Amino acid sequence: MFNHSGRTAVVSGGTGAIGLGIAEKLISAGAKVFILGRNRPDSNSYSKAINENLSSLHFVACDVVNEDSVNEAYKQINTTSRKIDILITCAAAPALSGDFLKTTLDDWRALMSIDLDGVFLSCKVFGESMVANRYGRIVNLTSFHTVATYPYRSVYNAAKSGVEGLSRALAVEWGHYGITVNTVAPGPIKTPRTNWFLSQDKANEAGMLSRTPSVRIGEIEDVAHVVNFLASEEAKHMNGQNIVLDGGWTKNAWWGSHTELS
Repeated sequence: MFNHSGRTAVVSGGTGAIGLGIAEKLISAGAKVFILGRNRPDSNSYSKAINENLSSLHFVACDVVNEDSVNEAYKQINTTSRKIDILITCAAAPALSGDFLKTTLDDWRALMSIDLDGVFLSCKVFGESMVANRYGRIVNLTSFHTVATYPYRSVYNAAKSGVEGLSRALAVEWGHYGITVNTVAPGPIKTPRTNWFLSQDKANEAGMLSRTPSVRIGEIEDVAHVVNFLASEEAKHMNGQNIVLDGGWTKNAWWGSHTELS
């Protein structure tokens, strides 16, 4: 069990399913967590673990694509927590898909503003505090699309690849301050968005399971476990790494069905 007692964590996009799952894991390890989002989450979405530790969870209204809003969020957090130890960036726009030649510049900019600009602003604003304190753990969420992708995901792929590149550069630039910067790249994870996709056709889930050597679709807790480790003292020598969390999907070159092997 990793120990975050006395540590303060900020989770952008923390009102989403994965963000809340990560917040829960950090709280269970003793951290005080500030979740950033445009709207306060419905309390019904809180897990039992969060409800039992509500004093450790704080919501801060924030639009991560607006620099003034991110700066204001930092000021609010800084009034109660003088030192920010952990930054997790989860904020993301709905994944844009479609023919690249039909993609407009407005489509491109809308997704880039949240998925890439939002990470840039969060790292810049909260990272400045970490540099001053000479300590920090930053984990930026990307996607397995940065490693292997499929058609009609060009803009999404570009945004997430940009986050990976930024994270790698910051790991090199800030490492001597005692700051680590890593990325976690989930494959399909059971979130409301994925569950909606699976519900459209039974063949969708069958296809995912067939393609995945572990023959399972990831759970939010799988992501939270890895992020929790990267945010810990035990991961102090993990820096500039991209952890792909996909059950072996991107390592699979076999054309057969893994469900037939199990």
